[in-house]
Amino acid sequence: MTERKQQDAENVESAERRSFMKKGALATGALALGLGSAGSASAQNQTVLVYTYDYHPGVQFRVTASLEQSTTVRLLERPGGGDVPEITQPDDYSGYVIRYQLGGGGGQGQITTLVFGRDLSLSTGNTRRFSGDASIFSSTLNLLSTTIEGGGN
Repeated sequence: MTERKQQDAENVESAERRSFMKKGALATGALALGLGSAGSASAQNQTVLVYTYDYHPGVQFRVTASLEQSTTVRLLERPGGGDVPEITQPDDYSGYVIRYQLGGGGGQGQITTLVFGRDLSLSTGNTRRFSGDASIFSSTLNLLSTTIEGGGN
């Protein structure tokens, strides 16, 4: 009889373990789906840095080129070299050349500037806008922190 009880106890434990594993797998799948959708949202509204004098919220701009990493690093350091307190690893940033699309076609009224971001990946030719929400990021480098919105061409 004790063998029978032991087998029953093992069967119950085995069933509970299978149930636990299934629930764990479902939870992991749900978490992965949640992270996937959060990643998509953050790709559309990603935090970036832009020079204060070239920040025009809500105005469409086109990505025209990416900067070489060495150029990005030099632009995110103090004039003459050295780190600013806000950016201890400038090589973590990517830089892009953007051109605002102002005043119709024909190249009239267009402003060209730079945008920087950590883990930022923009495709040449894509259009975006800066949000209307910005804050001073580095007064030494004259940079604002804001988000970019939109996507596509």
